[in-house]
Amino acid sequence: MSLNVLMPADIRFPLPRANGVQIVKTAAALARAGTHTTLLVRQSDPRPTDEILALYGLKPQAQLEVRRLPVSHRTGSYALPRLTFLARTTAAAVAGRRAAVVYTRDLQLADLLLGLTAFAHGPVVYEAHAVEAVLYGERGTLYGTDEKPNPRKARRLAKRERRVWKGAAAFVATTAGIRDSFTTAFGSRKHVHVVPNGCDVPEDRRFTAPDRSLARVVYAGQLYPWKGVDVLVEAMANIPDARLVILGGIEGEADLPRIRERIQALGLGGRSELPGTVPQARVAEELARASVICVPFLKGAMTERHTSPIKLFEALAAGRSIVATDLPSTREILRDGETARLVPPGEPAPLSAAIRGLLADRDTAERLARAAWEEAPRYSWDARAKSILKAIEEVL
Repeated sequence: MSLNVLMPADIRFPLPRANGVQIVKTAAALARAGTHTTLLVRQSDPRPTDEILALYGLKPQAQLEVRRLPVSHRTGSYALPRLTFLARTTAAAVAGRRAAVVYTRDLQLADLLLGLTAFAHGPVVYEAHAVEAVLYGERGTLYGTDEKPNPRKARRLAKRERRVWKGAAAFVATTAGIRDSFTTAFGSRKHVHVVPNGCDVPEDRRFTAPDRSLARVVYAGQLYPWKGVDVLVEAMANIPDARLVILGGIEGEADLPRIRERIQALGLGGRSELPGTVPQARVAEELARASVICVPFLKGAMTERHTSPIKLFEALAAGRSIVATDLPSTREILRDGETARLVPPGEPAPLSAAIRGLLADRDTAERLARAAWEEAPRYSWDARAKSILKAIEEVL
């Protein structure tokens, strides 16, 4: 009998942001690995499930069930849809607790289930993508807002994380830094696994050398201040012969106009492309056309040790040279001079120098690109699913 995995995720379906991609791709990979995986998401789109899965590059499969839960809405209320999703998910989890492992990255839901008598010794596995108390404290800086953390909420998050750390059957962290932060804060525990995020790695893939006639510098991801795109734009002002391609940003949010204005101010408008958020297939095409892919995160408590960006793994899979910020979280994946060039965070001059160096030395760029390409299978969604199943089976 196959293992049943219940994956609750309070997201719209589809959700083009990285967390939406990560959740759906992980669920599909768990199903391919032989589990019967039920993904619980919000009912938010009238299109058939198969049509939405195709947006993620996925085909229907018998082992993957997407259950779309209706939630209540009220204008201006975030709490109402959230509460109804938690209530419906909890009911589904309790109903299936004897047959399914609950696997979730939703801290509040994990804490809620572990507080129920039905799950006092039940199979709840939590996947941590951050130390939520730390992330909450940095939100204003990370997202460029004037938000000030509420000490009571910060303490509440820390207590919730402590309970989940102590109570979950297994704990999966996307970086060693997250694991170590929890261990330092709450003590050691058994059944802790580090499983990074992943990327698509087609079975029929072949390495193709970068086109040496191009000089395209590509960034893919959101444009929040902590992503470091502002620094990349500054760096590109000193690389006059290269074209900048930025894939990401959402119309109506402040980040896209901020970056557009900075590009115009530096006179880069004629050699920059900012199409906004584009389909995943377009992202893969642009990464394949890149001469250099940049991952220029700034340094902060969250980015330094707690981030496992999907776009970094997609850059590996693209087989193009990478310039990334030199942070402990980055060094969990990349090796300076072997699979990438690593530069100090937040400094345009070293970033510009690294990009110029790779554009000038195409042999080195190709060597790094090939090494990155060869690393990618370690971080495929299917490899990730196998590691997650190991964590689950260890506690069953």
